[in-house]
Amino acid sequence: MVAPIFVGREKSVKALEQAYSDKSSIILSIQKEPEVEDPGVNDIVRVGTMATVVQLYKLPDGSIKALVEGISRVLIRDFVSITPHFQVSYSPLRTGWKEGSEERVGALARGVYREFIRYVETNPAVPDEISHVVGAVTEPDELADAAAAHIMLPFEKKQELLEMGDVEKRLSAVLELLVEENAVLDMEQDLNQKVQNRIESTQRQIFLHEKLKVIREELDHAPEAEDEPIQEYLRQLEEKRMNLAAREAIRKEINKLKSVSPMSPEVSVIRNYLDNVFALPWGDLAEKSDYEIPAVSRHLDKTHYSLKKVKERILEFLAVGKLLGQDQPNTTLCFVGPPGVGKSSVARAIADALERPFVRISLGGVRDEAEIRGHRRTYVGAMPGRIIAAIGKAKVDNAVVLLDEIDKMDSDFRGNPAAALMEVLDPLQNGEFRDNYLELEYDLSKILFLTTANHEDGIPPTLYDRLEAISLSGYTFEEKEQIVKRHLLPKIATESGMKKSSVVFSAAALKAVIRFYTRESGVRDLERAIRKIYRKIARGYLEDGIRLPVRVTGTSLEKYLGPAPFPEMRLERRPLRGASLGLAYTADGGEVLTIETIVSSGKGELVLTGQLGDVMQESASTAWGYLLSKVDADPRFKTLFRKTAPAFDAAGKWEMNGKDLRLHVPEGGIPKDGPSAGIALAASMLSAISGHAIRPAVACTGEITLRGKVLRIGGLREKCLAAARAGVKTVVLPKANEPEVKELPPNVRKGLEFVFVDDFAQALDPLFV
Repeated sequence: MVAPIFVGREKSVKALEQAYSDKSSIILSIQKEPEVEDPGVNDIVRVGTMATVVQLYKLPDGSIKALVEGISRVLIRDFVSITPHFQVSYSPLRTGWKEGSEERVGALARGVYREFIRYVETNPAVPDEISHVVGAVTEPDELADAAAAHIMLPFEKKQELLEMGDVEKRLSAVLELLVEENAVLDMEQDLNQKVQNRIESTQRQIFLHEKLKVIREELDHAPEAEDEPIQEYLRQLEEKRMNLAAREAIRKEINKLKSVSPMSPEVSVIRNYLDNVFALPWGDLAEKSDYEIPAVSRHLDKTHYSLKKVKERILEFLAVGKLLGQDQPNTTLCFVGPPGVGKSSVARAIADALERPFVRISLGGVRDEAEIRGHRRTYVGAMPGRIIAAIGKAKVDNAVVLLDEIDKMDSDFRGNPAAALMEVLDPLQNGEFRDNYLELEYDLSKILFLTTANHEDGIPPTLYDRLEAISLSGYTFEEKEQIVKRHLLPKIATESGMKKSSVVFSAAALKAVIRFYTRESGVRDLERAIRKIYRKIARGYLEDGIRLPVRVTGTSLEKYLGPAPFPEMRLERRPLRGASLGLAYTADGGEVLTIETIVSSGKGELVLTGQLGDVMQESASTAWGYLLSKVDADPRFKTLFRKTAPAFDAAGKWEMNGKDLRLHVPEGGIPKDGPSAGIALAASMLSAISGHAIRPAVACTGEITLRGKVLRIGGLREKCLAAARAGVKTVVLPKANEPEVKELPPNVRKGLEFVFVDDFAQALDPLFV
């Protein structure tokens, strides 16, 4: 091919002039490194092109423009002279293809031509005429060279093609390069088209929007033709029963939506806000807003066994609300109790009885005030608070909303959610609740708010002041038995894909599951254990083809549930020295604790073990201080001491200087705390130092002071249930708790003997043999 070249280096200029004047050939080759200013012999690539100089022009700056015509590939064998210009000896570089590969070479040539035509059509930098020039080439090797000359490639790639003598390999390499280039060009063209379409679409929308504004101005402010979404917003604005201030604020937002550009990011913010506002019921009530107290009572009895006091308080609460004509009669109910006793299910049963939507809001772990009040719209991703979101989900303004686990809330630098809840739950304030996202007043007074907690102590005092706590304590053994028969077995059978009659539990089996496989106040673990039995039976039915119905007996329980984790607690039947029974109230209900004390050689210290908390350690120290003040001064205590008492020396005198009093509460891996074990600690210590044994099957609970006074304790029901479950016969209680005993289940009152004391000295007779 003929090509122009521009030459400025002195040696190259002289070589061109010599070749042009002598009508001789010239060899063109490239440098290995383009940065080298004065290349030597080793800087020149040995494969080049032999050419003739067709024309030569001298330029004003001294350089030369030459028109050269390529002839053939050559290999530089040696440099004959380097001054005044390079002179070399050479040999032609052989080209061709192997014999018998004519068809493959022809196919490759056609492929190269086809891809080159695509390349010219796709690449705007290559003139269309080039396709005609290349199309006129008939020889395969010349076609490969012609196509490669017009592909935009780095000089290293073009040099590789120049050095290929094998035409088949050269055609294959050119074809591969053309395919890669066409793929890149197609991708670029696709991206350019997408960008162009997007730009055209944006410009079109802007143009049409501006044109619409001009048309409206020309029509002298005629009523505007709203688009469909804005018409829908205006229709909803007319339908919703908003207050006047809210209506005006929403109308402003709709007008703002009209005026902003469709491409503005503010459009999505306004639309999201309007969607949230119109998702609220704004005065819409449930179809059946009225309710009958007897019907509610029947539904609660149907869905929940026992809980008599709880049901009475709920019905009283609803009765007052019915008479007042409002759903939240100046207070909010809070169901307090350990896990699994039915707090959430009672709330759901109330909603079902009232035939209203039920929404549960879990507040466990919430520590951001915005979770309650919502985020301000200035923040990216702002949304309404959980209260407004729950109302939008319920679709009515008189739904039943359960605020679950309010004792698990926390606070940090983002605010105090408990403080935000005070406005929500206060009937005098929640009629004008203001969510930060809505920035509108919303009436929450028709919503029936219910709350749950595991412990009253975890509820902030200011919030607790707005609640009326209803205690759901643990179930008795008989109550659990009835709950299993009436509710759990039918429910689990249905959820396991079986009929109620497919599995038959014997009375002994149910009693064993309750007594030996669970230890809780509620029935959650009990339900898990029964589900496990049903799962094993379902698998056996499908795998082994066991016949239904299956009878589960007390002896077959181990096959389904494994060894019993809670074997029956066996109380000592003989009096023991230094061992007393205390009663504890835990998150899982009541427990019977054994407190052991011995006197050993030591330094005269009180040593406490069993992972006791600070309050329990202080209670033990108080009990020990009280006993030290009484053993010599009070005759009632002196009579308990024998001459061989561990606290006496050989002469029968008090001597504890070289002895330690070691007190331990078993199950040392479980933390224990609280002041109510005071008299049990004192009894165990007194028995250890006096050598006088404590009666078996006698438990006691009560806080003790340094003067020996026995103070009121909490969790009485749970503690007495645990005592009855463990086989305790007598319970020593503080006198201040005597009225609460009347509220215990009749079978518990019948099975236990209660002794009430307000001074530890009064407990000596029932405790000691």
